[in-house]
Amino acid sequence: MFENIGWIVEAQIADGKHSEFKGIVEEIVAATRAEGGTLNYQYYVTDDGAVLVYERFANADSAHTHISNWDNFAERWLAAAPATRMVYLGDIPQDIKDRHAAISTKEYKPFNGFAR
Repeated sequence: MFENIGWIVEAQIADGKHSEFKGIVEEIVAATRAEGGTLNYQYYVTDDGAVLVYERFANADSAHTHISNWDNFAERWLAAAPATRMVYLGDIPQDIKDRHAAISTKEYKPFNGFAR
């Protein structure tokens, strides 16, 4: 039904780590921008440090490319802002789910709607 796949990651910036997290995010956003199949990679942060990242990919291959890129930043990113939840959007292939085995996920499958 939908061409793209994606996910939302929620995290909480650790006390005293806001500047560190901001620097890591700047690095990973720059690296992710170079990924051709990453369609959306958007960070949202509340005043109290709650983080929401919206990620959307053209296809599973694009998602794998991004996950491989993410691996270069994961340890520092998670130390500054531990992930609290991950929500899958779309028909996520099992091999991608396997790469996210460390975090509990909730899966939302296509139901209805459109993208422009």
